[in-house]
Amino acid sequence: MSTRKTEKTKEEPNSENVDTNQESDNSENSLHDESENLVPFDPLKLEDGDGNESSRLIVAAIDFGTHGSGFAFCTRAGYKKDFQKELYSWNTEINNTLKAHTTLLMMPNGKDYKSFGNKAESDYLELTREEQKKHYLFRQFKMMLFNNQNLSETLTLKDITEKELPAVDVFAAAIRYFKESVENKINAGSSKVFNDDDIHWVITVPAIWGLRSKEFMRKAAEKAGLDATTVSLALEPEAASMYCRRVPVTISTRKDGAKQIASLQTGSKYLVVDLGGGTIDVTAHEVLEDGGLKELHQATGGYYGGTCVNDEIMSFFKRLFGAPVLMTLKNEHPGDYLQLMNDIEMKKCTFNCNAHQKTYNLNIPASLMDAFEKYSECPIREDLKNTTFAKDVSIISDKMKISKELFETFFQRSLENIVRIIKEILDSAEMSDVNTLLVVGGYAESSLIKDTLTTLFSDKNVVIPTNPSLCVLKGAIIFGFEPKLIDSRVCRYTYGIAKLGIWQKGDPEGKKLPEMTRRGRYWCDGVFDKHIEVGQVVKVGEFQDPKEYFVEKGQEFALLDFYASSEKNPRFVDEPSCTHVGSFVLELSGNESRKNILVRIGFGGTELEVEALEEDTGRVYKSCCHFLP
Repeated sequence: MSTRKTEKTKEEPNSENVDTNQESDNSENSLHDESENLVPFDPLKLEDGDGNESSRLIVAAIDFGTHGSGFAFCTRAGYKKDFQKELYSWNTEINNTLKAHTTLLMMPNGKDYKSFGNKAESDYLELTREEQKKHYLFRQFKMMLFNNQNLSETLTLKDITEKELPAVDVFAAAIRYFKESVENKINAGSSKVFNDDDIHWVITVPAIWGLRSKEFMRKAAEKAGLDATTVSLALEPEAASMYCRRVPVTISTRKDGAKQIASLQTGSKYLVVDLGGGTIDVTAHEVLEDGGLKELHQATGGYYGGTCVNDEIMSFFKRLFGAPVLMTLKNEHPGDYLQLMNDIEMKKCTFNCNAHQKTYNLNIPASLMDAFEKYSECPIREDLKNTTFAKDVSIISDKMKISKELFETFFQRSLENIVRIIKEILDSAEMSDVNTLLVVGGYAESSLIKDTLTTLFSDKNVVIPTNPSLCVLKGAIIFGFEPKLIDSRVCRYTYGIAKLGIWQKGDPEGKKLPEMTRRGRYWCDGVFDKHIEVGQVVKVGEFQDPKEYFVEKGQEFALLDFYASSEKNPRFVDEPSCTHVGSFVLELSGNESRKNILVRIGFGGTELEVEALEEDTGRVYKSCCHFLP
């Protein structure tokens, strides 16, 4: 922790190592740690309306996926009456599906959207080549937020022809499309006109996302016109788990031996395997007696979802045609490139490892074959005979025939990593009594996924609900009305505040500051003052024990710099495991005397919350961390 009017945060030397008769160090303009003299204060009550439910009249959910996105909403009255019947799910304009491609067509001004989803792609194909050069088409852009250490509000995003726009504007435009679509649907079907204050918005995010990614999504939502107080972020595997807790998803045996469909019962422990288009999220939950959910294992995963298969197919294309030829197709014939991407997606989704089909056909644009011949001075059909793919690939007219054996290898990297992550969790001692895998997400619809998981985990009950791609979206509605169904989570990081501490033997000499305390010890810069530890179970809605600090007389501002670490006990905030995740500015009353401040952090939802109490005035400061630089 540091201060606006001071040098750095300072802590008192440990009383075991100094003469206790010496008076404490009262260096002017310093903020000191006095955590040994804690004065706890009561948690603030959360105002959540009717008990465990949201007080909003309507909850609207946006499932912002890598490959597909959709929205749903439900009135509070309808939720209490019959959630399944009263839930409105979006039907797209093509094939009456409940999700559309995550594709956004932006106007030439770079601010407004023209269309979203399947319509955005068809609109783009109808534009003239000159119009395409002026417009922006973004596909599957959510992955930009995954594990991006350079994430900021100034970061740019490239469309399919490499034109750039600020990423936050692209995400904001997509959210604005959903916001306006939801509002139009709500008001079109009701005699009452609902306003912004009547709707609580829930946006789904992967559990393995970092804090900056979640804050970025909040910034985009705010820029799209959603008030921060009306927006919650729901973790995708949690939302799916909530939904599957409410609906029949598994088979149980009655006393008479008859089989019946049942929901997840109290005491059930299971893995939630959320297989999305981009990332996979795997965590473990237990159903509590009150119907709530307790997280048993922190979420883990990675970029091994459905689009990972697309990437493997494109790597194959690069080996076959060459990267420069594909770049020519993308830049000079973006419509053909888009159609090729969609054909690859369709063939991936329909691939069936158990079918008798021996080959899979891809439509190859004539512009791609012409670009190859111009670049290599040889037709692709002739060149193919001299490659390692000669036995598995052939091109007849505008069709590329790929053998079933080769096509299946495109799934290999994705499947191997999914299986590895599941096994790593199940092999841990605390997961020994988990016997159910609840598999959700659009990628769970793949026959190869089903076959792989049921074969390799034959000793487990592998459950794939009906329409697994909708579990997250529908569960987000439940989360919006009943956020407290999530009882506790396992912390993914160690969280703490940067401060000046006392230099100890073994600390780097470069950390030692020339200034000394009145007890003759050196100050040490950048100490990690731990508040929450990685792997710690944290109750939702409860704050950790506070730590006490003091500020000097006349001090007007104090700056708390928060850090996250993958290690349990980092000593300094600049260690490789540490990341600066946010700042919290306290505007102090500026009294002419030293004062105490109690600081504590907690998880009121899916994000980090901070509270500070100025003891002499009783003023309480509340904030969520701001994670973007």
